[in-house]
Amino acid sequence: MGKRVVFHTASLRGGGAERVFTLMANALAARGHEVTLFTWNAEGPNAQLLSPAVQLVSLDMPIVGEGYGKPGTLRGIARSVAFFGRHRPDVVFAAPEFANLAMAIALIGAASRARFFPSFHAAASLPSNDFGAKLAIAMSALVRLRAERAIAVSQGVGRDLVARGFPSERVVVINNPLSGAIAGKDETHDWQTALAGMGDGPVVATAGRLVAVKDHLTLLEAFAQLRAERAARLVIFGDGPLEGALRAKADALGIGASVLLPGYVNDPSACYKAADLFVLSSTSEGFGNVLIEAMAEGVPVVSTDAPHGPKEILADGRYGPLVPVGDAGALALAMASALDAPLDAQTLRNRAADFGIDIITDRYEALFA
Repeated sequence: MGKRVVFHTASLRGGGAERVFTLMANALAARGHEVTLFTWNAEGPNAQLLSPAVQLVSLDMPIVGEGYGKPGTLRGIARSVAFFGRHRPDVVFAAPEFANLAMAIALIGAASRARFFPSFHAAASLPSNDFGAKLAIAMSALVRLRAERAIAVSQGVGRDLVARGFPSERVVVINNPLSGAIAGKDETHDWQTALAGMGDGPVVATAGRLVAVKDHLTLLEAFAQLRAERAARLVIFGDGPLEGALRAKADALGIGASVLLPGYVNDPSACYKAADLFVLSSTSEGFGNVLIEAMAEGVPVVSTDAPHGPKEILADGRYGPLVPVGDAGALALAMASALDAPLDAQTLRNRAADFGIDIITDRYEALFA
């Protein structure tokens, strides 16, 4: 018998957790559950991926910078209490960190009996000066009190949760899913024309928010070293506050003409198909969805050994080199090696299939079956 399931993220912007919940909402709705995606602001590219079978409920709250501000957050929690009072779900999933706290408070305020599964997507080692993130960690006892089980997207994140006080028997590791159909429409994008105009050489690609934790500055330094030895092009897919700084860095390194920043592209298949190599340069990565998406397209990958997901996805380097965080020289050497001797495409696809949407949906559904 189908359950009334709610997924909550604070917005539908282009983050990994938001995309994961969109995919999981679609998958559970396809299995006959009554699924609602509840968000404080539905603007963002992930809204375009939502199945018509999923009800979208948005509070249409204005986003201030990267969040809602303290007054907005309090209003959002109060309105979430009202939502749960009306909707009365059987199951609630939330992500990321601050959304977990907001929903724990809202569920308690609404006297909801829903089974609550907060999902954690970032390593505890990820530094943050954001007030909301710090508050969420400080008040994690409240989340532990209300949660039935905590979902960790990798074994490493699971260990972090136990170290923070979550009982190990109440932590379940469920990796993020690879969509069964990530291909977009067969159309030409402006960035493809721009890329073709940048000359010859293999295409190195990465994708993610243009924020410090993705460490695109080290990637640019590594690419400059690679570019000194061979023709190559770099594409950094994503948007964020550091775009101007990255363009300036590329120009200062003398590689500006070989680096393309096309912004957020909501057609991941086209991005990966354009690449000869995919590189993840993060300093911290709870999982690393982009690695399995690239591998699903048969694209070789190189990653920093960022805590915690890349090492688990790449099986300690079996499916792609792992290099120390922040080491541009090591990253450049690994990129050159992967371009010269790429791993077999079918081997990469087979590994990506371990994270298939049906496998991950089975695990989500088992939580509340």
